[in-house]
Amino acid sequence: MDQAGSSGLTESLVLEADVDKIMGVLLDFESYPDWMSNVVGMEVLERDKKGRGTDVRYKVDVIVKKISYVLKYTYDDKANRIDLGFIEGELDDVNSYYLFEPLDDDRTEVTYHYDVKYSIPRTLVNPITKRLMKQVDKKVMKSALKDLKTRVESM
Repeated sequence: MDQAGSSGLTESLVLEADVDKIMGVLLDFESYPDWMSNVVGMEVLERDKKGRGTDVRYKVDVIVKKISYVLKYTYDDKANRIDLGFIEGELDDVNSYYLFEPLDDDRTEVTYHYDVKYSIPRTLVNPITKRLMKQVDKKVMKSALKDLKTRVESM
């Protein structure tokens, strides 16, 4: 197998909410299927001492099939950052994060770094496949931020 999709894309968006409200939405994993595109199931497998999900199983509809994977969430409260890492499932690796920068009492800049490696049979890896995977990565990243903004600002 070759790895494709290791694009490491980063994008920021300003949300009309404070960090606590945004974190509240992001940490309500069970609600993701209600508002996050393509997420059809979520299960928190482990929580930290503060009750935040640390090992979280995603079930995602990627059109051709539904895939499942488990991510490790690590929280850095001082830096207003959540890191996402890969534990197991139908991906090769995940090295992503959310970073929250308060702009004032009612606005926060959310930066999302999306870095996912997909397992693709070597016979299917070519310049066209790599370009398509980069487009998929951009769409997923933009959709995640847009969905988060819509959810947070509608509450």
